[in-house]
Amino acid sequence: MIVGGGPTGVELAGALAEISQHVMVQDFRAIDPRATQILLVEGGPCLLPEYPRDLSDKAEAALEKMGVEVLKNSRVSLVNQDGVFIGDHQIKTETVLWAAGVRASPLGQSLASPLDRTGRVLVEPDLSLPGHPEVYVIGDLATLLDHTARPVPGVAPAAVQEGRHAAKNILRACGGKPSEPCRYFDKGTLATIGRANAVARLGRVNLSGLIAWVTWLVVHIFFLIGFRNRLSVIVDWAWAYFADRREARLVIGSIDGYLHPGREKSESRAAGH
Repeated sequence: MIVGGGPTGVELAGALAEISQHVMVQDFRAIDPRATQILLVEGGPCLLPEYPRDLSDKAEAALEKMGVEVLKNSRVSLVNQDGVFIGDHQIKTETVLWAAGVRASPLGQSLASPLDRTGRVLVEPDLSLPGHPEVYVIGDLATLLDHTARPVPGVAPAAVQEGRHAAKNILRACGGKPSEPCRYFDKGTLATIGRANAVARLGRVNLSGLIAWVTWLVVHIFFLIGFRNRLSVIVDWAWAYFADRREARLVIGSIDGYLHPGREKSESRAAGH
């Protein structure tokens, strides 16, 4: 079971579905993919809530086609060793993967400043701590509202922009100039669902399917450092795609004999003497 229908939960559900249906069946012939059950639980009315609704619906349809069961409007109230509770209803499972976000660092609670429900500091428009213009809070510890009064997403591009803007404001303060508000520029979001399938929101352009997946590949290769790294990744991904060889090597049961192959025999001889 996967809790959280954001980009992390959707990508994780798609990856597990591919592993169970294509990878495991190649390497472990005793495994029946039909016995695999993958549940994706989302507390809201749709997956990928920050995406346009049409992309959300396409992502859900793609996951269901891959065998993932999607439960919407289902808020998890308790997780224990026996499974997951949605309200008073229990779903028994031995494996729970949490993709619904985490609380912010406890450091925010020591700042005596207003916090949001996840413990992030509600910063001023210039990223400063309320009441302390000399202190800046950025990244996963800060909640910054954009021009639509919505929180800036807690993703790496947002943290990079905030860091650069905080540095500029510090330099302005050193020069006796007033600070400037931080305006987040959304470069778009992408989420892969499976092989040759993804969804992407790039400004006003919405993409899905193969073209979104190719866009995801190009973006990730573009941000790699160095031509050699980019070429290596392109070759590896091309080989994996066209050869369709995805492997999983797992060791099930005790590994003591594998780590110390001679110990069992020596111990049995010692016991005989």
